[in-house]
Amino acid sequence: GDGHGTHVAGTMVAIGNNGIGVVGVTSNASMPLHIGKGLGDDGFGSNSGVLAAMESCVQSGAKVINMSLGGPDASGAVEEFLTKLENDGTDVLIVAAAGNGGDASYSFPASYDSPLVMSVAAVDINGERAPFSQYNDQVDIAAPGVGVKSTVA
Repeated sequence: GDGHGTHVAGTMVAIGNNGIGVVGVTSNASMPLHIGKGLGDDGFGSNSGVLAAMESCVQSGAKVINMSLGGPDASGAVEEFLTKLENDGTDVLIVAAAGNGGDASYSFPASYDSPLVMSVAAVDINGERAPFSQYNDQVDIAAPGVGVKSTVA
């Protein structure tokens, strides 16, 4: 579907100066994308589905994997995959949402203790923590997460 992943992709690579929508971070759309869908159109899925999407992205040569998703349960299989990537020296950064629970609980994949994972909390237009954003000792950075315009509403 045209959900959150499409919104994020539009924020990254929306083509500029064409009179349509917004301009992305790479306004000339020169950033190649590989879509590895880990959840269903309803926004639900499993750790195995997320792992399969991660594996697909790595196998396609992705250097950055956006994971605007999360859940409360860690997966041993995902942890093993991250350890293998680290041990193999795989050049990839996994950018994952800290979570939308508005508390200090952990959300995965953002809270895996891996140097390959960057946990991102959300802030509002004033730079204040968004009320829904999770906050904990795994959060690496905060970024705009409220009212961000993209190619989809």
